[in-house]
Formats: sequence, structure tokens, C-alpha cells
Amino acid sequence: MTRITRRRFKLAAISASAVFATAPALAQDTAVQLYGTIDLAVGQLEQQPPGPPNAAITRVRGVHNGGVTTSFFGIRGVEDLGGGLKAKFQLESWLRADTGASARFNPPGPPQDPFWSRSAWVAVEGGFGEVMLGTFINPTFLASAFTGAMNFNSIFSPGVRQQYAGGTRGYADVDTRLHNAVQYTTPRLGGATAALAVQAGEGSGTGPNYFGNVVYRSGPLLLALGVSKVEHQPPPDPASALDQELIVLGGSYDLNVVKLFAQYTNFENQQANLKVRTPQFGLTAPIGLGELQLAWGRSEFSGSSTDTRTTTSMIYFYNLSRRTGLYGGVAADKVNVGTAESYLLGVRHMF
Repeated sequence: MTRITRRRFKLAAISASAVFATAPALAQDTAVQLYGTIDLAVGQLEQQPPGPPNAAITRVRGVHNGGVTTSFFGIRGVEDLGGGLKAKFQLESWLRADTGASARFNPPGPPQDPFWSRSAWVAVEGGFGEVMLGTFINPTFLASAFTGAMNFNSIFSPGVRQQYAGGTRGYADVDTRLHNAVQYTTPRLGGATAALAVQAGEGSGTGPNYFGNVVYRSGPLLLALGVSKVEHQPPPDPASALDQELIVLGGSYDLNVVKLFAQYTNFENQQANLKVRTPQFGLTAPIGLGELQLAWGRSEFSGSSTDTRTTTSMIYFYNLSRRTGLYGGVAADKVNVGTAESYLLGVRHMF
């Protein structure tokens, strides 16, 4: 090998080493975390099940899943791509901890959830905001949860119980999670963020579904607006054409000794000639090492139905630690055939 060739070989090796040495700066290892919540309670759960409008109220006494938070577990990760960019992913599965089964509902209730139906998405985040694809939380539902005293609670929260689930499907034929969807979320601008999600039709024979919210935070004040336009009902529910609109407007204000919540929901189902108006009010108050939650909501139907539905709930949550708490809750859900009365004592552990 000549001297010139040896010199060129050495320079090439140095250049290659420099390239591989800088590679980690462009793509770091992904930090992955396992987490979740186990929430179980004992007591009585009454509800009017899905089906005919005059279906009788059912009663189950025993161990129940998710008195405050529906049990689940998940895996999430984030990778720093450099230049202010991040790649993120999240996989979450519902869990019926009372039986060890996945999904939220006991047969023969609503169609069973796919395994990763709580979340299954990948996203890219940067100064432009965030773009997410897959299965993720409904941004219109977030507006409801942020402005309700019981947040995401599906058993006791009047708004969630009447509009979405709570063991029985509410009046909106759309879930708290969106499948086959893409979402853009803006960066925070003057205390406000906005999100727009589109759920593809994918063979339903109708157009896509649209969901969005605008959330404003400033000190003790939070305001939220949520809007959705639904043209089809995606899996795992039976595919069908829909024509529904949902508007949620609400807010909260923290006075330190008490936090006040107010919300108003306007729902229209053009196909079924149904309109529903739902005001909801609530408060939370710190008491000792715990928190008292009170909520009230009343739905008034017009068009094809003239029913009313009134839900009143109360929960006291006592913190044993940062991750573990005990709670007791009662609820009265007055429907057209009577009043469903529930009471639960439970424990929630987050890991």
C-alpha cells in the first residue's frame, strides 16, 4: 500500500468515526415507562341498561371496577429528536380488575373494547404543536371532563354518565376515545390551546367525524369549549350512519377553599329528531387530607323524546399517600322509570 493510499484510508476512517460519534446526538434512546391505575370498590351499583327506553333499573351488589377511575395499564415513551422535536408513543388497555378481564363493560353490555382501545398512538411534537395518529382521547370529551367536578369519573359524574357511558351508554353515540383518527394540537398561545381531530370514515359509507376543543387557563380560571360533528359510528360499536352534533361550554374557578364548576351541553341528533340540553354544576373542597366532590346535572330531552334525567352525586376521597387513596361515594340517577341509587366504598392505587 503506498503512502498516499494509506493516508487516504486513515482520513476516511477518521471521517467515518466522526459520523458515528455524532449519531446519538441526532436520535437518543427512547425513555419507556410502565404505569397505570387499579381502582376497586364494594357496594351497590344501579343503572338503567342500554336497550328499550323503559328498560327496568338493574342492581348489582358486590365488588365493582373503577369507582373513581376506570382501571387500566399502559406503556409510554418519548425520544428527543433534537432541534426541539420529540417523538412520542402511548399504548393503554382498559382493565376490569374485579374479574381480571380487559375492556370496560361486562357482557352482554356494549360491544367489547379492543385490547389497546384506551390509547394506541404515535406523535411528533415541536414548536409547531403536536400531530398525533391512532387511537386517543376524544378532545370534545376532554372539554367535558375539565369543567366537571368529577372529571373523568364514569360512574358518578353526571356529565359523563349521561352523555357518554357510566355503565350505560349516554345519549351521544360516540365514545370517549377515537379510533382511526389524526389530531393536531396547537402550542400554548396566551394561556390557550386548541385541538382538532378527524376520524376517518374507513368504509362506513359516510364522511369523517370531526372533534375539537379550545381550553384557556389563567391562574385560578379555566374555560373550555368542545365541539363534535359525527356522521358515522366506528368500531367496536356496530357501524351505522349518524347525524349528530355536540357542543360543550364550561368553566371552573378555584377560590382555594372551594373550586366551582359549571357546564352546559347542547346535543342534536338530526336523524332521530332528538335534542338534549344538559346544565351541570359542581364543586370540590379540600377537607383534611382529602377532597369532597359534589355534582348535579339535569338533561331535558325534546323532539322524539320528552324525558328528563337528573343525576346528583357526592364523593369524598382521602389520600393515604401520593399514589393511594380511599373513597366513598353515593349517587342518585333519576330516569323515566325510577331512580337508580348507587353507593360505593373503594381504594385507588396509581403506579
